[in-house]
Amino acid sequence: MNVLRHRHPPVPCEGVNSVSYANPVFGKFVSRLYLQVLKHAPQVWDVLYDNPIVEKATRDIRDLMHIFNTGRIADLLRQHRPRCIVCTQAIPVGLLSALKARGKIRTPLVGILTDFGVHKYWISPEVDLYLTPSEEIRRRVIRLGVPESRVRVTGIPVDPHFGARGDKGDERRALGLSPTRPTVLVMGGNYGLGPVEDAVLALRHLPLGLQFIVVGGTNRRLVRSLNRRFGDDRHVRVLGHTRTIHRLMEASDVLISKPGGLTTSEALAKGLPMIIIEPIPGQEERNAQFLLRHGAAVRADTLDELVRSVGGLFNHRGRLEQLRENGRALARPWAARDAAEAIVSLMEERRPARSRAEGHPVA
Repeated sequence: MNVLRHRHPPVPCEGVNSVSYANPVFGKFVSRLYLQVLKHAPQVWDVLYDNPIVEKATRDIRDLMHIFNTGRIADLLRQHRPRCIVCTQAIPVGLLSALKARGKIRTPLVGILTDFGVHKYWISPEVDLYLTPSEEIRRRVIRLGVPESRVRVTGIPVDPHFGARGDKGDERRALGLSPTRPTVLVMGGNYGLGPVEDAVLALRHLPLGLQFIVVGGTNRRLVRSLNRRFGDDRHVRVLGHTRTIHRLMEASDVLISKPGGLTTSEALAKGLPMIIIEPIPGQEERNAQFLLRHGAAVRADTLDELVRSVGGLFNHRGRLEQLRENGRALARPWAARDAAEAIVSLMEERRPARSRAEGHPVA
């Protein structure tokens, strides 16, 4: 949205969590349920994700829920009268497609895929344009029945800061770390999931002179535990939720993280080699397979494997550099700009002739 807002001429944008807005109680319940499933029963999500049997069996129920949950969304759209609607998740694609199918709205609808995979819940004939992370995923979307003219490759949009290059030493000094020590960034995604603390504990014993930046995200319990454990360790910096991930990645030599779509794309844009830990079944597993297939990451399924992987990369810098080069071949640091231009082009294409002649601003 920021790229659209700062485009010339600027494009006014409004961000809405469609599930929470459409039904606040249901939205909060779904968010909590999703997080609990990921924490305690990820195998359940593995069964549900991209399962054609589940997709077919729940189609009527989903259609009914879309009708039930679209009232407030329809009112919002009538109030703002947007020139285009952009969705970055499959659920709002279903909600908005239901409105379009019933003739309630005619607004162009764009779906931006933010993982290196696609499932049938994304696919609807009401979507005017799909923006995909790679050519591989573009072909998959077309095989699922979307006309080729409605699918474009832009990459996963990330903040343009991730495409800029800074100075590792300066960023490390800003964190109070040594400018010369090899630096490892450890994250568990926005929710601080995975063996973040155990990973740092295991790696502290490696005789490599490592220093660590550890991000606990919104997981306050994890951040408190990390501060208790490493608060006095001058070679470990602990952060909670932060908007400076691009600077932390610039300061680092290796990223240890779950492979969320945005995290993965940000690391690729920064040229930061990645070690994958505990991917969530479904979308993160797809992301992991994509990176591994292209030689842009390594995977560690146990702490012992993690220790061996980190030791191997820092003891054989050529391998580390190869991961970096393979990642740069996949990187699309200017994906947000390309996605913005694709959205604006669609709006211009769908703008009525009279509006184009009068030069009405894009809304």
